[in-house]
Amino acid sequence: MQTNTFSQLIKEGDFNEVMVKERKFIEVSKKIDYKKGEIRGYINIANALNTMKRNQESLKFLEIAETKLKKDDDDELEAYLHFTYGINYYSLELYERSIKSFNIALEFAKKIKNRKQREKRIYSIYDWKRSSFEFLGMMDSVYSTEHQCMKSPMPMLYITIAERHYKAHNMDSAEYYINKANALLYTKQIPIEGKANVLRAFGRLNIEKQNYHKALDYLMNSLAITKKARLRSRDLESYKLIAEAYKGLNDRDKENEYLSKYSNLNDSLKREANITVNTVIEKILTEQTEKEKRNNSSLYYIIFIIILISSIIIYMIHHISKSREKLKDTLINKKEQESSELKRKLNNTHKELVELAIHADPTFMNRFKELYPEFYNNLTSKYPNLNAGDIKLCAFLKLDFSNKQIAEYEHISVRTVESKKYRLRKKLELSKEIDLNKWVAEH
Repeated sequence: MQTNTFSQLIKEGDFNEVMVKERKFIEVSKKIDYKKGEIRGYINIANALNTMKRNQESLKFLEIAETKLKKDDDDELEAYLHFTYGINYYSLELYERSIKSFNIALEFAKKIKNRKQREKRIYSIYDWKRSSFEFLGMMDSVYSTEHQCMKSPMPMLYITIAERHYKAHNMDSAEYYINKANALLYTKQIPIEGKANVLRAFGRLNIEKQNYHKALDYLMNSLAITKKARLRSRDLESYKLIAEAYKGLNDRDKENEYLSKYSNLNDSLKREANITVNTVIEKILTEQTEKEKRNNSSLYYIIFIIILISSIIIYMIHHISKSREKLKDTLINKKEQESSELKRKLNNTHKELVELAIHADPTFMNRFKELYPEFYNNLTSKYPNLNAGDIKLCAFLKLDFSNKQIAEYEHISVRTVESKKYRLRKKLELSKEIDLNKWVAEH
């Protein structure tokens, strides 16, 4: 019901009644805790105020709506909010800023679930973006968005295309597009402002054709509509064209009268716009400062996190290093203990075998086999021609017995020992350069 009432009042150009109705609707919405209705009411008022060129008030209502909308998740309202911000910035000739707002609105509009609402909002955004691009002289973007607008054209689309044809002195094409704009008044539900725009376009067309009386009829009818609806920016356009029509009729008094009206209204609108633009600029600067503060805070947080993580990593590396050093020391100590134990066992084994050899104990060779199994097995497998005496001599040499000790333990002469070693060398097929004792020790 609210949307239908708002649309009808907008169509009729009764913007004061729009604000009265919307204020009542806001109060009702507050009582029943209908947040989205309350938000829409604020945006509707902002929309009406913008149309009346009361941008400062419009922006204040948008800020209220934006604050309340942060607590809700509604793509349609978000699209409407940023769209209305966009048309305010457009009215203030902040075209780059308006395009940014339209882009945000477009992102939300694309997510609106209701197809009809989605398409309507998207086309209106493209229409205003197109106009913003045109003021910035970005014609490639104009033609691109114009193509999108053709899916659901509004009168101003055709009127602005006609303006381009005026500049090219192509009157037939200009008239063609103005007639297309006029046709939309009968095929679509166009707000009263659209009718005023078409009438003013016909006035401009007739000035170009030098039909000044006919031009004044159109322009006066357009002015009557915009004055009633308090569309001051549209009044301004009409004043300028009316003065031009009177100039064509050589009516200097009337020309000066409407030039004076144009000048006074233009100055008034500029003063208001300058105040509002300064407010917008302050808001932009505040947003930028807050953004920088957030960025700095984020940077400090990131630096803190990096330092914290680095400290943890350094601590872990240090801890792991210490653990490894401790483990290394433990392993070294263990190896040293094992080595000492092995040496002790070898010393004990060596002593045991020496004792058995000294006493010519018959168990000597059996014990030697147990303690040096690898040496014994390699020797007997590789050299099967060795007899028991040869193997026993090898055992004595493995234990590092001297010729004198072997002679003593075996009760033979040193010369006999030397002879046995000579024969053993031959059986082992060792050259003269190889030391027998060293060869046995290494095997």
